[in-house]
Parts: sequence; structure tokens; C-alpha cells
Amino acid sequence: MAIGLGIYALFPKPKNDENYLLELINRVEDGEELPSGEMKDYCHLMAILRDSISPQCVCVLDGINWDNPPRNPRKLPDVWEEYKNSKDDSNRRFFKHKLYPKIKIDFDAEDSQGREKPHWDRQNPNIRSKLDLYIDNDCQVVTKSSKSSHIYVRIKK
Repeated sequence: MAIGLGIYALFPKPKNDENYLLELINRVEDGEELPSGEMKDYCHLMAILRDSISPQCVCVLDGINWDNPPRNPRKLPDVWEEYKNSKDDSNRRFFKHKLYPKIKIDFDAEDSQGREKPHWDRQNPNIRSKLDLYIDNDCQVVTKSSKSSHIYVRIKK
């Protein structure tokens, strides 16, 4: 029997996803800053088990470096798929994450008069009003009319 107990000590039972999520939630609520791997686990499990994605988790799960965003939609990672939006206009393209469909972005190309530079918008999955429509590149919720709601692409020189 002692040998059997020793094996369980060496190889503990794998954590149940719900129990692991509860542990992570408690740590976050206690103010602990989770290491990046555990933060990714927390965000993934919240999205999958609780259908909840916070702005901070969008930044963890979307897989895009927003300090240097893709210059055009063809450069998006394979986890993104284009979709049609009822607000569709000829210069805007809409994309959602394949694994986390609540995570959405759109790309605005220059308009015909060249008034707007190409830029990305990151949609807040928890929209309650126009005051919290987007997420900036620092994971902060911003208004639709905010300058930081547009994440501009770098133009090659």
C-alpha cells in the first residue's frame, strides 16, 4: 500500500478544468498577478467554460502584436476568419477569432478621399454602450470616437 500512495504523490490527479478555473479566479480576485501561462489558462477557461472574455483576456488570446499590427488583413494569423457585418461598407472588413468568436476586429482601409489612414479596431466583447465600444492597444476600454480606438498600421518607408 505504501508504494501505491507514493505513486499518487509523484503523479497527482490532473486538475479538473472547472476546479482549476475556480482556483485561478480566487487568485485573481485576491489581487494576484498570474504568470503569463496561468493567465492564458485563466482567459481560455473563462471563455470556454463561462463564455466571458474581459478586455485583458482579449489581449492575451487574440494572438496579435498590437504594437506592430498587420499592415493588411492578409497578414492575420490563421486563427482569424472574415465575416459579413450589417454595418459593412466598402472599406471596412470584419474578422472574428475562430476559437473565441466573441473576439472581433475590423480593418478600415483608406477612404476614397484618403482622409483616413489604414487602421484596426478591436471590439470590446462586453459592449454596453458607445462609451465602451473598443479596446485600445493597451487593453483599455475606449469610446468609438477616441483617437486610441484606431490602431494604425506602420507604413513601410
